[in-house]
Amino acid sequence: MRVTILGGAGGMGRWFATFFKDNGAEVRIVDKNEKTEAISEELGVQFLNTDISTMAIKEEIVDTDVLLLAVPIDLTGDVIERVGPEMRDGSLLMDITSVKKAPVELMSWVTNEGVEVLGTHPLYGPSARSMRGQTVIFVPVRKGPLYEWVYGIFERNGAKIEILTAEEHDEVMSVILGLTHFVLIAFGVTLKELEFDVERSRKFMSPMYEILTDFVGRILHQDPRLYALMQTNFEMGTIHESFLACAKRLQELVAAGDLDAVMAEMSEAKTHFGDTGKAMRESDGVLEDKINRSCENHESAHD
Repeated sequence: MRVTILGGAGGMGRWFATFFKDNGAEVRIVDKNEKTEAISEELGVQFLNTDISTMAIKEEIVDTDVLLLAVPIDLTGDVIERVGPEMRDGSLLMDITSVKKAPVELMSWVTNEGVEVLGTHPLYGPSARSMRGQTVIFVPVRKGPLYEWVYGIFERNGAKIEILTAEEHDEVMSVILGLTHFVLIAFGVTLKELEFDVERSRKFMSPMYEILTDFVGRILHQDPRLYALMQTNFEMGTIHESFLACAKRLQELVAAGDLDAVMAEMSEAKTHFGDTGKAMRESDGVLEDKINRSCENHESAHD
């Protein structure tokens, strides 16, 4: 099985190059990078050093079974428009973009009916050690033998595969990813505005608040362009407005000292949330793991 990855020099491109190679595929990366030879040697795959944003679609690029797009969101549409019409019947075009509606529609429009089309969204980053236990969204458009092959190796490697339409994906991810990222980024920006000493404050944090702070740092540590692109490519207008309106309403209730109203807001949110008891139990497990690791590190430091 031959797999070609456009944009394979990036974090997720490299991750999938290793993944497909480890699962028996002949893998080739197409990307522009100064360390072509080093990356090729490191991953043990072929590397075609070509600038994706300006490349001509040569036959050698589409001469593959699976063509995986691992390019930035803002380049995805242009690359699909150029590579899609050149795909041969019996091959598979798939992407791993965080947004699904526009790329999936475009892939289906510009390819022949004989080309399989699959939108995917792995809900993890390149630091993941494996696919085991990770959620991957599939948005299948045209299924065939290659779709079944991809599904099979994802499943055998422990992925939690969920099938959605592109519209369903973008609607739910605009909250799961878009709103969560927005809140965490805003948290980080607020810490900066307050000139709050994060490192000094860690000694005063309980494990729960240290974990929350770590998640803020986790988002800030990663590619800011990726997160900015997600904010601007999901339909975030109504979600942002709703969040800001809720924050403003709570701020006004707190400023007025209206304890009953604040408690009522929390009670109504709890009812809507659902099984908060399960959330409590699950988060207790995370906290216990954090405490155990902290104790182990402290004991090791004093050995």
